[in-house]
Amino acid sequence: MSLSICLITRDAERNIERVLRSVALLRCEVVVADTGSRDGTVDAALALGASVHLIPWQDDFAAAQNEALGRAAGDWILWLNPDEELVPRGWERLPDLLARPDALAYSVRVQEVMKPDEAERATVTAAPRLVRRRPDVRFVGRLHPHFDPPLDELARGHNMRLLDSELAVRHHAYLSVLTADKLRWATRLLELELRDRPGQLHYLIEYGRNILRLNDPRGHAVLAEAADAVLAAGDAPAAPSPTVASLLEYVLTVSPEQSRSRLSPQQASQLARRWFFSSPPLLWLLARRAFEAGDYRDAARLLERLVELGRSGTYDHSAAFDPSIMAEPAVLNLGHCYLRLGEPDRAESCFKPLLANPAHKDRARRGCDLAEAMRRATRPG
Repeated sequence: MSLSICLITRDAERNIERVLRSVALLRCEVVVADTGSRDGTVDAALALGASVHLIPWQDDFAAAQNEALGRAAGDWILWLNPDEELVPRGWERLPDLLARPDALAYSVRVQEVMKPDEAERATVTAAPRLVRRRPDVRFVGRLHPHFDPPLDELARGHNMRLLDSELAVRHHAYLSVLTADKLRWATRLLELELRDRPGQLHYLIEYGRNILRLNDPRGHAVLAEAADAVLAAGDAPAAPSPTVASLLEYVLTVSPEQSRSRLSPQQASQLARRWFFSSPPLLWLLARRAFEAGDYRDAARLLERLVELGRSGTYDHSAAFDPSIMAEPAVLNLGHCYLRLGEPDRAESCFKPLLANPAHKDRARRGCDLAEAMRRATRPG
C-alpha cells in the first residue's frame, strides 16, 4: 500500500522545511497544493522533493483539499498543515496499519504546542488525518473542511472501520497567531459557508464569537440564535456539537446588559456539567465562578476533577487549550479552596510540591504559611 502526504500552503516559507524534513523518513510522495504564495514556499518545497501544484484560491479550503486529492497517487492520504511535523515515534508501524483491508481511516494524535520549547506541555487532540484514497472520500467546508459524506457513514456502507492509532504529529500552534486581518479573513469565509449551507450550529457559534472579537455587537444576536438551538437540544444526552462548549463559555461570561440569549448562566452551567465535564476550559471557568460565589466545596470538586484530568490525560480531546489550567495554577487554586474550607493539611499537600517551582514558589510559600497559621490557631491552648 502506498502513501501520499498532502499539504495546502500559502506563504509558508518559514515552516515548510520543518514539516517536509520530518516526513522524509516515510519515503513517500508529498503533494503540496499552493494557493498563491508570495514568498519562497514553492521553491522551498520543490527543493525538498515535493510535488508542487499551483491551485487558484477560491475562498474554499475544501476545494483546495479536493484538488490536492486529485493530484495524489497513493492508496492512502495523510493530511498535514505547514505548521506541523511528524512525531518520530510510532510511524514504523504505518505499513501494518495501511495493510488492514477493513480500515477506511485512522485518527492521528495532534500535539498542540502552545509555546516554543514546551512540547512536553502540549495538549492532545485527535482527528482522522490518515484516510484511504477513494472517489467518495471528499471534503466540504470553506474554512474547516469536513468529510462529506461523513466517514462513519462511508465506513458502514462499505463494511469498513474507523480506527484509532498511536500515530502523532506536532502542531506548533503558537505559529498560527490570529491577527485582526486573519480574523476578518476567517470571518468572511464563515459568512460564505453559512450562506452556502445555513443552519450549521458549529459554524454559527464560531461566526458569532469572531464578530464579537472584531468589536461588532451583532455577535450577541448571532449567539442568541445559536443558544436557541442549544436550548431545543437541552434534553439530549450529548451536545449537538463540540463547539457548544464555546457558546456555554460565552453565556457564562457575557454581561447581562450585552446578552441577547434566552439561555441563562444557570442553564449553561448545568449543560456544561452534563455535556462537558471533561472539558478543562469549562471546568476552569465553573470553578472560578463557584469560588467567586463563595461555594468553595463546589470549586474544590471542580478543581480536583481538573487536576485529575491533567494527570490521567483523559480530558476532552476535541479542541486545543492552554494545558497549564490542568497543572500548577489549578493546584494552587485548589489549595486556597481547602484553606477557605478550613482544611490546612489538604491545602498544604497542594502547596508543598510547588515550593521548588520557580514560577509558583512564592504563592506556594504563602499558602504553606497560611496553612500553618490556621493549624496554630486551632490548637488547644
